[in-house]
Amino acid sequence: MRVNNLPLRILIHLGLWVILYTLPSLVIQSTVRLPNSFGEVMNWVMVIIFFYINFLWLVPAFLNRKRFLIYFGGILLMLSSSYFSNEAYHRYSMRKEIAAGTMQSPPSDSRRRPPRFRGYFSALFCFAILALGTSMRVTEEWYINEKQVKEMENQKLGAELSLLKSQINPHFFFNTLNSIYSLAIIRSDHTSEAVLKLSELMRYIIYDTERTVVPLSKEAEYIANYIELQRLRLPADVKVILKSDLGTGDAIIEPLLLLPFVENAFKHGVDAENGGTISIRIIRRGNELTLHVENPLVFVSNHIKDKHAGIGVNNTLKRLELLYKDDFTFTAGPVKKQYVVDLRLKLKDDAVSDS
Repeated sequence: MRVNNLPLRILIHLGLWVILYTLPSLVIQSTVRLPNSFGEVMNWVMVIIFFYINFLWLVPAFLNRKRFLIYFGGILLMLSSSYFSNEAYHRYSMRKEIAAGTMQSPPSDSRRRPPRFRGYFSALFCFAILALGTSMRVTEEWYINEKQVKEMENQKLGAELSLLKSQINPHFFFNTLNSIYSLAIIRSDHTSEAVLKLSELMRYIIYDTERTVVPLSKEAEYIANYIELQRLRLPADVKVILKSDLGTGDAIIEPLLLLPFVENAFKHGVDAENGGTISIRIIRRGNELTLHVENPLVFVSNHIKDKHAGIGVNNTLKRLELLYKDDFTFTAGPVKKQYVVDLRLKLKDDAVSDS
C-alpha cells in the first residue's frame, strides 16, 4: 500500500533498511555489528543509492513504459559498478597489507590466487536488492493502478445509475400527470386527492431517491401510495390487490428499483371494457426479496412486442445488472391470459438490519 505521508514513508524505509542489515545476524544468532571497514560502508552506500535510482527513476521511467533495453542497461551498469568498485577496493587493500608486511604475497601460480569472492558477492547482493526494489515498485504501481481503475469504475457506475434514475423519474411523472389530467377532464372529485398523492410521491423522489439506498419499508410504502393514486382513475371493475410481507426487521434497497415493474402493469394491463385484476406481491424472506406482478394481457401482440420496450423497465434492468450482477433473476412474459413478472433479488449482506 502506498503511504502518501512523506515523513512516514522515510521512517518506513529507514526501518526496512535496519531490518535488512540486522537480519543475517539475527538468523544465524550472531552479534549485530556496525561496518568496520571503508569497503563495507562503501558497499552499503552504493547498494542504497542504486536501490533508489532503480526504485524512483528506472522502474517508473523505463520499465513501466516498456523501455526494457534502457532499463536493463541501467541495471547492468549498476551491477558492474558494484562488482568493479568492490574488486578494486579489495585488490587495493591486499596490496596495502602486503606492502605493510601484514600479509604475504599471493602465490605466483594464477590458479592458486585468492578468488574474487568480494566482487562477486557484492554484485550478487546488489542484484538481490535491485530485484527487491523492482518488485516493491511494480507492486506499488499495480496497487495504485488497480485503485484508480476501481475508482473509475465506481464513478462510471454512479454516473450510469444517476442517468438511468433521472430517465425513470420524468417517465413516471409523465404517466402520473396523464392520469391526473384524465381525472380533471371528467371533473372527478378525486382530482385534488390525486394531486396530494402526487406531491407525496414527488417529495419521496426529490429527497429520498438522492440517497444511495433507502429502507425497503419506505420503498414499499411509496409503491402503495403510487397504487392508491392509480386506483383513483381506474374503472370500478378493475381490481388491484397488493400484498406486502417484508418479514422482521428492515432491509435496504436502491430507490425506484421495483416501481417500474408495478407501473408497467398499470400501463399495459388495464382493460376498461373487460375489467380484470392486477396482483402485486412484495415478499421478503431473510435477504431474498421477491416481486411478483400479474396483470391482464391486453392487446396481446403489441404487449408481447413491447414487453421490454418501456424506458422504465429497460433502465431498471440495466440498474439491476450494474448493482447486483448475478444476484438477481428476472422473468417476464405471457402466461395464459395474464402477463407475469417475477423478480428475485438477493439483498446485499450489509443491507439487512434488525430495527
